[in-house]
Amino acid sequence: MARPGDEDDATLLRRYAAGDARAADQLVDRHGSAVYAFVRRTLGDGAHVDDLVQEAWLRVLRGAGSFDGRARFTTWLFAVTRNACLDHARRRARSPEVAPPRQDSGDGPIPERLDPAPGVLDAIARRELSGLVEQAVADLSSVQREVFLLRETTDLSFDEIATALGLSKDTVKSRMRYALGHVRRFLRDRLGVRVAGDDFGDAGKSRGEEDRP
Repeated sequence: MARPGDEDDATLLRRYAAGDARAADQLVDRHGSAVYAFVRRTLGDGAHVDDLVQEAWLRVLRGAGSFDGRARFTTWLFAVTRNACLDHARRRARSPEVAPPRQDSGDGPIPERLDPAPGVLDAIARRELSGLVEQAVADLSSVQREVFLLRETTDLSFDEIATALGLSKDTVKSRMRYALGHVRRFLRDRLGVRVAGDDFGDAGKSRGEEDRP
């Protein structure tokens, strides 16, 4: 995300198109973590994630001259990234890869104590919750997953997600509603507790701009 005084994304992209390679480094520094998170959670963990992130950025930079500025740069960026993921999924469908099963050697480090400190317990709990969320997201249909990830891992509004996906805003919000419902039910079933935020309207208003007239 740009800081006060920084050049905006569109300006950096124009600088890159004009031959300034450093502008590309700034764009990657600014948005690289969000692109990586989107690709990894769309495709799952694996060696292909780094390759797909690189492919997405190559597509963005090769298409720098075609960016017309009508949409925000991040809207265009994640549309390009999504298309790279879809192309990868199609390639894998034509030539599926069989991953070898993971084996646990049992040779990991032996803990020095069996009663970890509260900070360690908190870290374990957060990691386990994060793992459950990953499972819930992986269980979504592909169309719901991409809306959920664009909403939760980027700063895109519902209008911008609709533009990136070529859908209506109502369709995007409907898919987000179903995705949120699934994730909350998944967590409730696994944790045995009611998950806060069952009202989709709360999620829709969380960033402040979407539900204004």
